[in-house]
Amino acid sequence: MDSHPLPHVDDILADCAKGKIWSKMDMTNSFFQMRVHPDNIHLTAVTTPLGLYELLAMPMGLCNSPVIHQRCMTAALREYIGKFCHIYLDDIVEHTKHIDLIMKALQKSRLYCNPAKCKFYLTELDFLGHHISTCGIEPNSSKIDCITQWPTPKSATDVRLFLVVLPRS
Repeated sequence: MDSHPLPHVDDILADCAKGKIWSKMDMTNSFFQMRVHPDNIHLTAVTTPLGLYELLAMPMGLCNSPVIHQRCMTAALREYIGKFCHIYLDDIVEHTKHIDLIMKALQKSRLYCNPAKCKFYLTELDFLGHHISTCGIEPNSSKIDCITQWPTPKSATDVRLFLVVLPRS
């Protein structure tokens, strides 16, 4: 079991709140950019009607996939993390004047972003379930709309229904 830590979301958000302009980058098939170590390829074997297949790229469902990916991203961007860049798995948020440095560091490590999911020069953005703007950090409205729009319970049955039906995210 790998024990590389994931960053604390609160630390990232607190640092992001200090900015006025942000950029957000998202990786292209991020887990599949990670190669399975040759000694472990046999552990990924999957039996199908067409035969036995072994994965060469890291699948998302393995217990160590997130921490291995985080370690790789941290290694690629180590000199920038906490200064003007933050990473949470495959999401990167950084200040606008450093985009070129981030892109070069990712390219050097052969990690690639999805251009359709990258946003630059934003005055507000949604990141890690929160809305970040010059006004501060707020919960992302899409995460709380189902609660705020729920009718006020008028009985114990209504409360139970709320607790059972409320979508989890």
